Amino acid sequence: MEKNGESISVVIPVHNSEKTLEAVLEPLRNELRDGDELIVVDDRSEDKSGEIAFRLGAKVISSSGSPGAAGARNTGALTALGEWLLFIDSDAVAPAGWREKLQQRIDLEPAAIQATYSPVAAGSHAATFYKNFYYYYTFTRRIGSDYITGCGTFFFAVKRSVFEELEGFDDRIPGATVEDADFAARLVGTGGSILMAPEIEVYHLREYTFTELMGYEWNMMKSKVLYLLRRGSDHAVPSVSMATPLEMLPVLSGAVSVWLIPTGLAVYAAGWQWGIWLAAAGFSILTAGHAGFWFASVREAGLRGVIASLMTLPDLVLIVPAVLSGVIMHMAGRKY
Repeated sequence: MEKNGESISVVIPVHNSEKTLEAVLEPLRNELRDGDELIVVDDRSEDKSGEIAFRLGAKVISSSGSPGAAGARNTGALTALGEWLLFIDSDAVAPAGWREKLQQRIDLEPAAIQATYSPVAAGSHAATFYKNFYYYYTFTRRIGSDYITGCGTFFFAVKRSVFEELEGFDDRIPGATVEDADFAARLVGTGGSILMAPEIEVYHLREYTFTELMGYEWNMMKSKVLYLLRRGSDHAVPSVSMATPLEMLPVLSGAVSVWLIPTGLAVYAAGWQWGIWLAAAGFSILTAGHAGFWFASVREAGLRGVIASLMTLPDLVLIVPAVLSGVIMHMAGRKY
């Protein structure tokens, strides 16, 4: 392994990840340099994840923190020796040349670095394509700045000194939901910068059915609402996405306009003519915000892209009731 630049500790939290782990570890191991290390944190797995990671040369440790991604990442960071921590999910495959590309971004001296999604999705289901291509499109089209206010821990690098100063991820956050948004907001709130690395396109192995995807989106939205309602004064401008609120305007406006369509049609059916104009306004706003994504999806994946585009509608419909659900949970005393 060559020695060039600052050392990196790659930290991968795993929980029953035997099906994807080898594909994730191989490209990482192949490009490590002298001084780098590969750490797999086994978060109470019941399969052979630990054995596979050890066989592939990773340092395997058992999570000693709270169950979940945040606790596992913190456990890995405690044992890390590198000057930078690179957090990668157990279903995220780094592209060839990732180490050199990351070093080039490190040389620009940000506090943290964020990679992007690959436009290529695993499997054949349209729901998987929609999930991956939506994030790819958001990174490459909607984010206009080199620096962002959020992060995604599928491939997120941060200076170890910065991570330690912020005391890591909030392990009170259950599962893998908004622990990354919370960390990013604290980082930016203390004056740190998160630099985008769009040249590092990460391929995700996880596949979704439509039902699984909608369940995932519902859970994420509720978690984001609870996070925004409990967030502290040390956080930066609210961020539940890598993009800014202005860059996410198509989603915010779509979440409202998608409800204007059935509402307007119901009003029209009840005998009020203006209802048709309300429905038309909702459709126009929705189309204006999402036409670019729809066309890009179809161009990228053909029929699969057409089906994926249609999934925009139920995804947007979920937002308002999920937000209301989160607000009710908060009022009932739930914080996480």
